[in-house]
Amino acid sequence: MLTPSRAWQRRAVVPDLVSELEHELGVSRLVATLLAIRGVEGAQQASAWLGKRMQDLHRPGLMAGMEAAAQRLAQAINKRERILIHGDYDVDGSTSASLLALFIRTCSHEATVWIPHRRIDGYGLSDSSLEAVKAHQAQLMVTVDCGIADGGWAARIEAETGCDVIITDHHLPQGYLPRCTAVINPNRPDCAYPDKHLAGVGVAWKLAWATAMVLSGSERVTDRLRGFLMGSMALVAVGTVADCAPLDGENRILVHHGLRELARTDNPGLRALLAETGLEGEQPTAGDVGWKLSPLLNASGRMDSAMANIELLTARDAATAAPVLERIVAGNDERRRITQTLTQDLIALAEGDPALASRTTLVFAGDGWHQGIVGIVASRLVDRFGKPSAVIAINDGAAKGSLRSIAAVHLGEAIDACRHTLTRGGGHAMAAGITLEPGSVEAFREAFERHVASRVAPGSMVPRTDYDADISLSELDGDFLANLEAMGPFGMGNREPVLRLNAASFAGRPRLFGKEGDHVKGPLTDAGGTMKELLAWKSKAIFADLAAPGARLDLLVRPEINRWQGSSQLRLVYVDGQGA
Repeated sequence: MLTPSRAWQRRAVVPDLVSELEHELGVSRLVATLLAIRGVEGAQQASAWLGKRMQDLHRPGLMAGMEAAAQRLAQAINKRERILIHGDYDVDGSTSASLLALFIRTCSHEATVWIPHRRIDGYGLSDSSLEAVKAHQAQLMVTVDCGIADGGWAARIEAETGCDVIITDHHLPQGYLPRCTAVINPNRPDCAYPDKHLAGVGVAWKLAWATAMVLSGSERVTDRLRGFLMGSMALVAVGTVADCAPLDGENRILVHHGLRELARTDNPGLRALLAETGLEGEQPTAGDVGWKLSPLLNASGRMDSAMANIELLTARDAATAAPVLERIVAGNDERRRITQTLTQDLIALAEGDPALASRTTLVFAGDGWHQGIVGIVASRLVDRFGKPSAVIAINDGAAKGSLRSIAAVHLGEAIDACRHTLTRGGGHAMAAGITLEPGSVEAFREAFERHVASRVAPGSMVPRTDYDADISLSELDGDFLANLEAMGPFGMGNREPVLRLNAASFAGRPRLFGKEGDHVKGPLTDAGGTMKELLAWKSKAIFADLAAPGARLDLLVRPEINRWQGSSQLRLVYVDGQGA
């Protein structure tokens, strides 16, 4: 008998709002429900949310510090100064740095990109940053996706080297702003910029736009720079999705148009990535970026140096990109192997220790663990146990960890509550990094537990699957398909809809498919007689339950648009199930 892997809970929605959207937009109750759950209120907001119009992007000049930064970068380009772009080792940092380097190249100048090594240099500005400025004799340094918590390094770099520093970042400030030529961050306390959720690459793109206007002498930029700004949205889409930035507000617009640009990009590195992941000639989705492209680019910064990403994304031709991608793929294969091993070990520890069952957090630390994979492992612990988790690697007398969370627990607040146990810490609401003394791990474990336990209700940590609505297959018609497409891109902050289908059955016996016969496919029907194809990935273990003659099933499914040879069809992807 098929049993659900988790408890199911329908998401709450205000019935009056659903009725209002249904009436004002002329859409089905199902579509109105999905819009309401995603925070859409009224026809005007729905029009903007579904339209994803470029004209709805905010002007970059609304961001504090932008005018000074754009003027200084334009000056450096015009005077052919030595420019150093200081990146970060994740995908957001790699795409941000590559975007600015390519922008400067489009302006007939060249910049040098430098990204700290995760294990050797650590995150953000440091003594290594100062040495990089000296080594490259930089006259202007622009940080991307880092620098807001600079620890005084920006002022020191300017004082000791004469190199001007522009900070571009999106992480939360740590109670102060760096003292330097310019600081751009929509999350500055004094910044009135309307959208606070841009990824680092979005902020870098805004700087390129503002600088393009300065160089063009007008708000209407030259055709060449406009072409760059449009084409580089492919990099914005990759970095934004990879960084798990919420796909609402400007990010919806940037990622929507960026995915279109990605499909037709002439960037040799991106083209090589598309070919490697089987997406060449396809229209990539945000899910494709998150599950296929991002892991490859992330592997560079996790396993070795993210400079490989810069080599790839700024390559001038396919011949240059190919060997770089080979190195990246090899690193990703190694990353998969060690990630799987550590994940399995920690899940076994969590399930085998009764004392951990009553805790609201999980914190694991170990000597010799690879620092580059601890974030992935922490994410998998959250997925498995529904608890905020930290995984800490101890190497050469230093402890560095990654935290992942659930919606009810903001990691910025958690780190502030635990700061007395840390040397350094910062990040987003759902993901963060910490540095601490190995001897302080236990103190952090208890402080983290106390903070989270004070924020969540007893019993609320039980993993569950939320779904949007109960449906019949007849509701999934052509109008629904069109509206589903308009609701994308889906990702963090705009999850793909999950629907409940009751008393469904297969119209014909489902079959196993795939190289190892691990997946299930078959025609699904319900009481109304409508049929849709159901795909159940990696579901060989439940095939007998699904294929039992006369079986009635309650299913959670994810509607998905399947594009093939120019046509689009709706299919359903299995999420969970139980016998009806």
